[in-house]
Amino acid sequence: MSKSGMHINISGGNAVIGNISQGHGSRLRAEQITNLEAADFDQFYQALQNLVADQAIPEKDYLALKTQVEELQQNTPQSGICGSLKALYCKYAWAAAPLKALLDRVIG
Repeated sequence: MSKSGMHINISGGNAVIGNISQGHGSRLRAEQITNLEAADFDQFYQALQNLVADQAIPEKDYLALKTQVEELQQNTPQSGICGSLKALYCKYAWAAAPLKALLDRVIG
């Protein structure tokens, strides 16, 4: 007899798994788990303030990003936080480092 089990290794990118079945009437659920805590957002806001102080970032851009992240912190979208952070990462390239650090906390 062979050892039963399923092993999945994913490194980077996206993974789509379809047609999963589990015997014995068990249920499988696929959902995103977000591990962001208030301290993670505090670190993000501090890094963002440091970045704005070091570079000539317009205050309106800083406030727009801060507002969007605060909304994200209060109301996680149904599609998950990763997609939203990636969209912000693309929109606010000047804040790539703090946004990447926050995204790393989600997927790390």
